[in-house]
Amino acid sequence: MLYLFTWNNEYILKEELKKWKNHFLSKFWEFNMTHIQNIEELDKNALSENLLASSFLSEKKMVIIDNIEKIEKDDSKKEFLISILDKIPESNIIVFSSNNLQERSLLYKKIKELWEVKRFDIKNTYETKLFIEKKYNSKIDTKAIDKIIAYKSNNLSKIVNELDKLFITKQFVQEKDIVEFITPELEETIFVFVDKVLNKDKKWVFTDLDIILENIDIYAFYNSFLWNIRNFVYIMFFKKLWYKNNHIKDELSLWNRSFLVDKTYKINFGELSSLYEKVIDFDKNMKFWKLIWSTKDDLKFELQKILF
Repeated sequence: MLYLFTWNNEYILKEELKKWKNHFLSKFWEFNMTHIQNIEELDKNALSENLLASSFLSEKKMVIIDNIEKIEKDDSKKEFLISILDKIPESNIIVFSSNNLQERSLLYKKIKELWEVKRFDIKNTYETKLFIEKKYNSKIDTKAIDKIIAYKSNNLSKIVNELDKLFITKQFVQEKDIVEFITPELEETIFVFVDKVLNKDKKWVFTDLDIILENIDIYAFYNSFLWNIRNFVYIMFFKKLWYKNNHIKDELSLWNRSFLVDKTYKINFGELSSLYEKVIDFDKNMKFWKLIWSTKDDLKFELQKILF
């Protein structure tokens, strides 16, 4: 029995793995279950022993191997693994997990051919919101959910961690609790700023830039800004080629940022490409000391000229 667990949401996958492990341990002894967290440490003999050998004094055996995609680095070991997959006894429950095993890889195709691929995805913020409402049984205000999703960049692991801490002292969580007790991620702060840039919201872009740079080093801001803009260039380029949204999400490995593909903006591809080229030129000039100015205020002024 062979499974591949793959995901764009690690929290849900870990919860599911925990359920599987607890269910197995409720019926069988602990020494019949093995959880391998680094497959790179296994040689071919160890792979064969873990996957093919039947359990001792038990009808079932469970083996979990994390980050199975790492085996792709060793062609010999990968080919060996593929060659033994169809020899795994029915009594052995094998679970591979990966968020980066490509669907076009031979290993993925072989697993899918033999057994089952289970995906643990949250496609957008709406699905995240439904999950939170169900998990906390309506003990959190809907505006508070929206706020923490924004603050934590739709990262469910971080959202649950923060809410669990809040619920230690609170019976009901409101939006003001999120604002007062939870710090927005640097990534999210910049993401909201980029969102306004792409919607050509001139009224707030410069005001927001001033606020951001009061709390964030300009170089850290710039590097994150460049990374975000680059993602949108790729997304819009693929859309111009009429790629389907799901194809774009897989091709760019966006995972918890996959909802970006479904968004639309006022800026067009030509304008975005021009902005990206200006940011790249700024980056090159900054790294090769070609800018006349060097203070942070001067660098901020250069960025303002690029934005609009």
